[in-house]
Amino acid sequence: MIARRTLLRSLPLLAVPPLVYASGLATAEEPTPQERKLANRLELWGSYARRTQNLMARLSTRRETSLLEEPHHSTGTLVFRDPGLLVLRDDGRQGSTTLIDGDQLRIFQNGAAPGDPSTTVADLRPAAQWLARRLVAMFAPGDGSALLNDARTHVPKGHGHRLELMPPVGSAARRMIRSVSVVLDPVVGTITQIAVAEAQGDRVVLGLSDHRQNLPDEDVEAFLATLDA
Repeated sequence: MIARRTLLRSLPLLAVPPLVYASGLATAEEPTPQERKLANRLELWGSYARRTQNLMARLSTRRETSLLEEPHHSTGTLVFRDPGLLVLRDDGRQGSTTLIDGDQLRIFQNGAAPGDPSTTVADLRPAAQWLARRLVAMFAPGDGSALLNDARTHVPKGHGHRLELMPPVGSAARRMIRSVSVVLDPVVGTITQIAVAEAQGDRVVLGLSDHRQNLPDEDVEAFLATLDA
């Protein structure tokens, strides 16, 4: 099965400064249109993310690759717990689990313990670490600096409430990842889609729905307990 596990195996915010206004005029240099759009995206994202202590959402994954005649689809669950725990778990025992906990990154078959010999350990792979930090920062409360740190940004025109993050030119991550695109709900600010475009042309698209923010701790612990089941 070619899915999220394949991507992370292969892969081994510049914060926007606040503008100061006096009498309706900016005392600093006027921001460019791209800077204004970026600030608007971060404000929309932060309106939801800054309240997040934990989050659970339904996950749909679509893998687009030249190795398959049709995209591969799967469903699952995404769970985030502040400050740095993120789990993406496919439904069913044939799927896989991606576990990001601080600087630790593990991918393992459902039903296998994280220490199982088949577990993929990607802690030291620069591209995988770059992507993992981006994914965690998408859901963690903050001012956006962690999301944009070590990344170039672009806000495309005419594509809804979308933000693109790209590894620095010439970096090890850039050799594997072209961009990570985030789509925000225009009203609430929740993340509804994450698209990872790989340098060789393949894509992984994560769709998020049924967001449940700040669940009781015991609900999150009950889900985490299933990872070893």
